[in-house]
Amino acid sequence: MAGEKLVGANYVPPDHVAKVTGRAKYAEDFRAEGMLFAKLLLSPMPHARVRSIDTSAALAMPGVKAIITADDVPDLPNGAEKCLTKEPFYAGEPVLAVAAVDEATAAEAVERIVVDQGSCRWVSTSRPGPSAISTPASPRRP
Repeated sequence: MAGEKLVGANYVPPDHVAKVTGRAKYAEDFRAEGMLFAKLLLSPMPHARVRSIDTSAALAMPGVKAIITADDVPDLPNGAEKCLTKEPFYAGEPVLAVAAVDEATAAEAVERIVVDQGSCRWVSTSRPGPSAISTPASPRRP
């Protein structure tokens, strides 16, 4: 496409018919022999410390291949943040990951894991929206 002018031209992507008709293949559509599916257990609290994790019920399930926690993830150079944590700083931060033979098994395993988290102090930095401000943002001119 080097040298072709697309600005102002009627361009039709070559895969538009496949996308519109649903025949296009995306990454989610592909499966490989022996492929595992991962699900994350996310922290429900905005700031907490994980005291203990009981994965015995999940590991006993047929189809669950592995469970990894922050202890299993190696330290990264230059103080980079790990993908899993024992001290989540926001609700929804990943605490552990489950690998299983299918998505349903991985999701069920996450539900069977018991995590004991202690809540820590946290600060909200939310501010009132523009409707709560009674003065205009800029001075009005007469």
